[in-house]
Amino acid sequence: MAQQRPFAVTSVAVLAWISAALHIALGVVVLTASVPGVGLSDVSAWAGVIVGLATLVVSLGLFGGSSSARWLLTVLLVLSLLTSALLLADDPAAITLPVVSGVASIVAIVLLHTGQANSFFRK
Repeated sequence: MAQQRPFAVTSVAVLAWISAALHIALGVVVLTASVPGVGLSDVSAWAGVIVGLATLVVSLGLFGGSSSARWLLTVLLVLSLLTSALLLADDPAAITLPVVSGVASIVAIVLLHTGQANSFFRK
């Protein structure tokens, strides 16, 4: 009988999709200069887009219980934390998005490594 995916794993996969979409959207907005006067650099924007795209692809593996996807997503979430710090360093006035993204990354990392998640990925 197939093991049921824990709610925490499903939640992380969905949150990863949302996080990826936000990283990509913010990066595209900055790169296309749709928001004049924003103090973010192209390096920050490209970092956000790249981390966002990678997160989107890897998070798909969580639904199938791929242990390698879990570890890759953990690495990407750590990179997301670093990207958030870079965004915050670029524009300290824009504190909300980097802080929310950083907290979400920490919560997702914790949820990916709970007891139930460990059992699911060990199958």
